[in-house]
Amino acid sequence: MRITTGMIFEKNLSLLQKQNSKMADASAQLSSGRRVLAPSDDPVAAARALEVSQSQSVNRNYESNQGYASDALSLVDSKLSAANDLVTYVRTRAVEAGNGSYSATELKAIASDLGQQFTGLQSIANSQDSTGEYIFGGLRSNVQPFTGNIASGVSYQGDQGTRNLQISASRSLPITSSGDEIFNTIRAPAGSAYLLGAAGNGGTALPSAMSLSGGYNGHSYAIEVGAGPSYTFYDNTNDPGHASPITPTVSVSGSDTTLSIPGISMTLSGVPATGDKFSLSTVASAFDVLGSFVTALGSGNSAAARFSAKQTIAGMDATQNSISQVQAGVGSRMVEVETQQSISGDLGLQYSNTMSRLQDADYAKSISDLTQQKTYLEASQQAFLKVSNLSLFNYLN
Repeated sequence: MRITTGMIFEKNLSLLQKQNSKMADASAQLSSGRRVLAPSDDPVAAARALEVSQSQSVNRNYESNQGYASDALSLVDSKLSAANDLVTYVRTRAVEAGNGSYSATELKAIASDLGQQFTGLQSIANSQDSTGEYIFGGLRSNVQPFTGNIASGVSYQGDQGTRNLQISASRSLPITSSGDEIFNTIRAPAGSAYLLGAAGNGGTALPSAMSLSGGYNGHSYAIEVGAGPSYTFYDNTNDPGHASPITPTVSVSGSDTTLSIPGISMTLSGVPATGDKFSLSTVASAFDVLGSFVTALGSGNSAAARFSAKQTIAGMDATQNSISQVQAGVGSRMVEVETQQSISGDLGLQYSNTMSRLQDADYAKSISDLTQQKTYLEASQQAFLKVSNLSLFNYLN
């Protein structure tokens, strides 16, 4: 085989490039701290590292959701605590107003105070999170849930749904509560009901007394005032379309009008206007109860104020129970999130250890490999230098 100068240079150049590449790889492993820089370095470890990396990414997403869930639940809990404090204050004022010793002027002063508390409670019920979503609106988080005021009444615009976050592969956690559940479904004590005037009634008639007998069936009733005045009851439970009106027995004594149907006797104090409406139900809205109380206090009608004060005490007790039940559920979910955060943290550490075992370099070995490759490269350079100087002319005189 003929050996030419070109072949010598090509072979040595190829060798130098190969040695230089190996030294660069060793240097990259040392500087990055990683043993596997490409799948070809260790195909089995690279494949396993890809699987672990994907699991690690999913776990990080769950950890992010857990953090958001914790923040959301903490916000709900703080708003519920604020609502509970406000309801407790309203109940205290209702006890004061119901003792019969306050003058009309003092009752109006309480009405003014509780009017502000009404606005405060509505503001809490319309609370938003950092992204501007309403936390008590159910799934309709972009719509203000409680609209209206004392004069027109407050209506709920949200729904009964709850927003969930996936905090683990097997757990979707509710992070909000429906405002309808908290504020609109307060129940009267057993054997009792709420008798309320509708917001916006034009007359001066206000509920001032009510008695329920064994004939009361627990249904919800609407009472409407007609011309004359005349009065009509509708059973909202059995007759939601108001197709079967019930005519009550009417008894008038001075400014008081007593209406009676089987199981129910109620008294209105004052003069009603045609079109005025009243409701009797075992379930009511905290806003309706509080709004009716403010109206009664501001009317100067002491009998109506005392009656409304009793209803408000019962209504605020029921509201506190409703808030406490929801808050207990929120607290339970907060504990669940904390537990899941601990599990995810441990899992993340396990993934990191596995990735380190699969990919991280042994620094002592890496330094040794780099030194070895450097020695090989220097030896190759010296060998090429000597071979390149071989020539027949060096031996001719």
